[in-house]
Amino acid sequence: MLQRPWRPAMRASSCWHPPATARRPPKPTRGHSSPRRLVCGLAAVWLALVASASCLPAAESSAVALRLVPFPKELSLEEGSFPLNQPLVLAVPADAHGPLVATIVDEFRRAGLPQPRLRRWDHDRRFWLAPKAVEQPPAAVFRQGASEEDYVLQVRPGAVTAEARGPAGLFYAAQTLAQLIRANRHQDHLPALVVRDWPSFRWRCFQDDMTRGPSSTLATLQREVALGALLKMNLFTYYMEYQYAFRKHPDIGPPDGALQPEELVRLVDFARLYHVQILGNQQSFGHFGRILRHEKYRHLRETPSLLTPVREETYQLLDDLYSEVCPLLPFPMFNVCCDETWGLGQGPSRKLAAEIGVGGVYVRHIRRIHDLLREKYNKRMMMWGDIILRHPDKLDQIPNETVMLTWGYAARESFEDQIIPFARSGYEFFVCPGISNWSRILPDFGVAMTNIRNFVRDGAKHGALGVLNTAWEDDGEALQGYKWHGYAWGAECAWNASTTEPDDFNRRVGAVLFGEKEDHFGQAIELLAQTHRLPGMGGMNNRRFWEEDFRPRRPGREIERSARQLLGLVRPAIQHLETCRQQATAHADLLDRFLFGARRMERIGQRMLDGLQVARLYGEAFRSAPERAAGLLREAEKLVEGNRRAHRELGRRFEQLWLAESKPYALAWTLGRYEELDQRYAELAQQLAAARTAAEAGKSIPPPEKLQLALPQTADKP
Repeated sequence: MLQRPWRPAMRASSCWHPPATARRPPKPTRGHSSPRRLVCGLAAVWLALVASASCLPAAESSAVALRLVPFPKELSLEEGSFPLNQPLVLAVPADAHGPLVATIVDEFRRAGLPQPRLRRWDHDRRFWLAPKAVEQPPAAVFRQGASEEDYVLQVRPGAVTAEARGPAGLFYAAQTLAQLIRANRHQDHLPALVVRDWPSFRWRCFQDDMTRGPSSTLATLQREVALGALLKMNLFTYYMEYQYAFRKHPDIGPPDGALQPEELVRLVDFARLYHVQILGNQQSFGHFGRILRHEKYRHLRETPSLLTPVREETYQLLDDLYSEVCPLLPFPMFNVCCDETWGLGQGPSRKLAAEIGVGGVYVRHIRRIHDLLREKYNKRMMMWGDIILRHPDKLDQIPNETVMLTWGYAARESFEDQIIPFARSGYEFFVCPGISNWSRILPDFGVAMTNIRNFVRDGAKHGALGVLNTAWEDDGEALQGYKWHGYAWGAECAWNASTTEPDDFNRRVGAVLFGEKEDHFGQAIELLAQTHRLPGMGGMNNRRFWEEDFRPRRPGREIERSARQLLGLVRPAIQHLETCRQQATAHADLLDRFLFGARRMERIGQRMLDGLQVARLYGEAFRSAPERAAGLLREAEKLVEGNRRAHRELGRRFEQLWLAESKPYALAWTLGRYEELDQRYAELAQQLAAARTAAEAGKSIPPPEKLQLALPQTADKP
């Protein structure tokens, strides 16, 4: 059941300063009527301690929020602090899963603090951390209608205590405590406080696209689940078209890039320990091209990428696929996708479409697989909602128990037109924004933050059952690690119904994910977000990186201006990311993926400048005597070889990062492009070398046009 969205009556930034130098004050406080409150009057002693120990004045110290993601619904700072650097006992329920303990103990280890001694006790909904036994924990006051995910965490000078309505809530209390230790301790003390917290949505889901090339290893999937749980996500899904090892159809999944059934079983078992469920997925209509290209399945084509709904063998194939996945997944829902069914009614179903319409053909297929899932596998069907929204007159023919997944990825102000039709028709639904990573050098952080925030906000307004934050890897040229800013923002919005300001989140997220002392990660993200809007940069899609922009195609002044605008954003971002990595106490390797993307952007800008310089050098060499031309050409050769080496190194680094998180399948797709790029520079270097040899022999060199190095005539005119 969706909780009523709250809005902060007062930001935490009014009362708390994390143990680091902050760069920017929060926006002015806005008043709202809300159950969230922040009591500041009792925090004077602790605040004075922080202010006196930092180089900031007390006024600025009081202006920065606690660094927690997602931020708690209610947080009260109190007088005093809890010392961590002392012999402590951690008492947990006898049946508590290992991750609850490990979450807390690992943060002590990372902080270089003595690890607490573990004790099991009989109370199944409480834990405490203290130098001696806590016989009578302070009373925890829960809201009316509290769910099993509600928790109360109390940090007092003598003890830390937590109580919850269920195991999941107690686990989330441990996550908040871990974030306090990682991101908010000062001189090995935690501030005294009381947190009362609960989620705004029942299901908070995020996705790994495992079927456009990259196929995450089991270790990567488990890490995603564990890190998502730190952010209080409770549902994880994978997107699947063909990269699964189907035993009945072994020709479908690639041997070096398919999710194995035993891996899925292990993932489900692992996720259960973190209070995360696994939502299964199988494309069941469109996006079927990788399967239909096999001769064995060609007769099932409606189009080259669309299953035909008029052959019985289509449903036998889908039954075979479901039979190998559904029994492995305890979660009661299953996503059949059925989105983007372009071309329906134009193949074998043409005659049927003429009789009942394309929408009728679509609905008939949906009803067929709905019944198959329900009757044979006891699964509640989920489906993407885009196609049925194009046929609103057929919506009431979709079984009402279906869970609709309404999706959209633009930075729109409102998504109600994609939500209200389902809400008014009585369907339960998820809102499905996206992290805008598809086919991009780095995610479009700006679009993603607006898209996620507004879609989730509108979902909360209209009673959504959950949030599914999507990630897509359309062109196969993708890494996993740089998705975590978008994942974390999705977690924040899903927990708090999009009431958090993006600036506040960016100020906190680096400390929570990585344990950085300051907020370099957030500053880097804000700089990199601007690159997608730069003219001439193609929205920072991957295809922009592969463009031939070394040989000038625009006037020199335009090239310089464009390249320097890019470098003016990217180079400070790289410095921030490198500093964050130096400070990181957790997940530092994820930052390597952000750095890799930023360095690809940097290379675009630098090679534009280098290519312009090569063109100018060659033009001057062409106009000069042979003895001078040789020296100029030697300088041009160095620039070309330098760019060749830089791109070759990027290719090697991409391979390392890919293999550290994904299976080998599809890696060659991108490495082949790096090889083509290397050959391009090698050919230009050979042409320049030949020209230099001619100049050294006293001969004339080819005109710039022959090497495609001629600058436009207006290039250097003022």
